[in-house]
Amino acid sequence: MFGLYPAGAQWVRHFSSTRTPREIQKVLTDHAGYRASIFHLPFGEQRGAVIAQSDRFLVLAAAVNATTADLAVVPDVQLQNLLWSFNTGYANQWGSRELFALTGIDNWDALIRRTSAAYAAVCRTVGEAVDGSLEKRAAETAAQAAQVAQAAQVAQAAAGKPSGAPDPIVGRMFSNDDNAPWLPSDYLYDAPLQEGLSCAH
Repeated sequence: MFGLYPAGAQWVRHFSSTRTPREIQKVLTDHAGYRASIFHLPFGEQRGAVIAQSDRFLVLAAAVNATTADLAVVPDVQLQNLLWSFNTGYANQWGSRELFALTGIDNWDALIRRTSAAYAAVCRTVGEAVDGSLEKRAAETAAQAAQVAQAAQVAQAAAGKPSGAPDPIVGRMFSNDDNAPWLPSDYLYDAPLQEGLSCAH
């Protein structure tokens, strides 16, 4: 169905679903932030059409318009070639500058560790899209966010003053204006010297 890819069998993960490839594509783009693809064939005929992409990883479907989805998750072509070089002993043909320009990482150890972790995360997400748990979790998160927003609005309404009510400080009369609460405590004090009239001659 998909065959082997340059990076080797350890970089191919297969999934089967009763959902259509387009449904899987929609779930991945709506709930996991994947980019939808135009079903191009980066590895040639009979090697899978790309339905979605996450960073350097592709989700391939054996047939786009099928009623069920046979999927494979693989690295993209450029990353496939780098991994092939590493697996076949040609890693030294790539200098640290070239690796950094291609991947943002300048050494093989860090590149393999990061790629492995990212690949595992993509495979986990695709598995969740296949079994429906990705949509379920997204719906639960949205419901929780709505509840939090509603609770915040209720709390804000309860803490807020009713519209049109007079300000309790401004509308209150004080028996002694010297104790007005809006003036600082050191503002009203008796001056030791009497002020003279500035215009008196």
